[in-house]
Amino acid sequence: MKRITTIIAAFAALVPAASASGTWTLQGADYKVDTLQHYRVGPGTTVTVVDLSGPAKQRVWYSTTDLTAKDLAIKNVNGTNIRTSRKTVPNFAAQRNGDGNIYFLGINSDLFSTLGPLGTTIENGEIVKTAKESTAWKAVGQDKDGSLYYGAASMGFGASLNGGRTYAPSLVNVPRYKGETAAILYTSRWGTTTRTNSILDQSAGKWVDNTEEQLEVVLRPTGGKLNSVGPTECTVVSAPVKNKTGNASIPSGCFVLSTNNSAHFSRLAALKAGDTYTLTPSGITLTGVGFGNTHSFGEITEMAGGSDILVANGEAQASFPNMPNNTTRRPRTALGTDASRTTMYMLIVDGDSYNKGISAGVNGKDLADMMLAIGCHDAINFDGGGSSIMYTSMDGTLNRPSDGKDRAVSSALFLTTPDKGDNTVASIEFADPHKTLAKGATYTPKFYGYNKAGLLVSKDVKGVTLIVPDGLGTVSADGRTLTVTGDGTFRLRAKNGAMGCHIAVRAGDWESVSGIEDVEVSDSDAPVEYFDLQGRPVADPAPGVYIRRQGSKTEKIIIR
Repeated sequence: MKRITTIIAAFAALVPAASASGTWTLQGADYKVDTLQHYRVGPGTTVTVVDLSGPAKQRVWYSTTDLTAKDLAIKNVNGTNIRTSRKTVPNFAAQRNGDGNIYFLGINSDLFSTLGPLGTTIENGEIVKTAKESTAWKAVGQDKDGSLYYGAASMGFGASLNGGRTYAPSLVNVPRYKGETAAILYTSRWGTTTRTNSILDQSAGKWVDNTEEQLEVVLRPTGGKLNSVGPTECTVVSAPVKNKTGNASIPSGCFVLSTNNSAHFSRLAALKAGDTYTLTPSGITLTGVGFGNTHSFGEITEMAGGSDILVANGEAQASFPNMPNNTTRRPRTALGTDASRTTMYMLIVDGDSYNKGISAGVNGKDLADMMLAIGCHDAINFDGGGSSIMYTSMDGTLNRPSDGKDRAVSSALFLTTPDKGDNTVASIEFADPHKTLAKGATYTPKFYGYNKAGLLVSKDVKGVTLIVPDGLGTVSADGRTLTVTGDGTFRLRAKNGAMGCHIAVRAGDWESVSGIEDVEVSDSDAPVEYFDLQGRPVADPAPGVYIRRQGSKTEKIIIR
């Protein structure tokens, strides 16, 4: 005989709530929240669409992700050439076709210029670039335990030549500024030449000819990329070139180490073809808001730039000096996490004239308050305006980009799951998060289907029949259509073989009933469902640890 022991009550994190509800407060003003959609899109991840009614109309698209979910990863994607590559977010996903993953949800990320993304950028274990102004620009990065951290990025390198210490670059894939003496490493991600024949005169705001003597040497890295974890061993291709013209060619798959610091010349000038030059990150950190709030990464394979920090330590920040148009209403993109760093939120709010009458857009302070409203303890601003896009592999772009079409951007942040070729529906859910129906109304719901990993694979599952509770109404002969005859709030269930799901339905004289999102529906007639610790359904649990759900009650149990 099986014996069940409850070990944690109200274990709701593994089974997300049906929808956002109630009121959001933005800069002291209350906005009524109306949930338009709420559904799973992939492992541990739901998408919610809400309309806000208050001082201005807003339409918000946000995702909620359990970062501990199985078969889930975060990936930062950039163009193959950071200075010139621009792609739409859907095209960034298509660029990765065939790499063994499904890019099931994504948003645009860092702000960008003609030189590429502005912040420190790491993609799939490759250091793509470092921020030019590490104290001003910010970033978000994921450590090896899955947690996300936010702040000003700092990155150092150690270098050895044939086993002995030597000079290392301090910047990667950024232009040389006038008066700067730092050694810079240029990779194939920068372009085909270093462009060091020109320097950026910040005071004049223009490029000028570089007349300084400089030394540049070509290196060929093993593996073809600059590693964010562990050393990158390089072979010197040819002897360094020292002159005043610069602009060395960057052969495919190679680096160029460039310096105008005369203190480096004597040691680096001794490099010759065939020597071994090894670069190792000596420390990658993010310094957040608050004294001593610095995180040093153990291993980091993904980092995306952004600015400013919107929320830090559970508090909205007071100003956003690096956010374009931060005091005006614009479309916005943001990313954040809860206090445990195990739940991640990605948010898009539409705006501009293209969305007139639908969504006004928000300023920086409104955006920070939105991130607080959905549960963020820390959050960062990404690129906004016409760049703001949320994408899913099932539907493409979800929101209404204010250009009237997808804008080509410099980088995007995705959630992925391994592509196992599994399109078999293993669980179902109502497409509607809830439903309000007048007496006499009919309702033929649509159903979404998910594979074993929790990836949305169908938005029109057939063969699902309704189980209508007493008092709600009647069901058609084929079991697909409800006709409402009663009043009140009910749990409408559905099944397809061993698969089942349910939603709350507010029926009949509903004007006398409180809002459906605030109503607790009785669990007495709800089926008991079991899940493993990754959230996958279990039909007949053997002894072990499980999540048991009945209606809105969820708990962690041991079956002995």
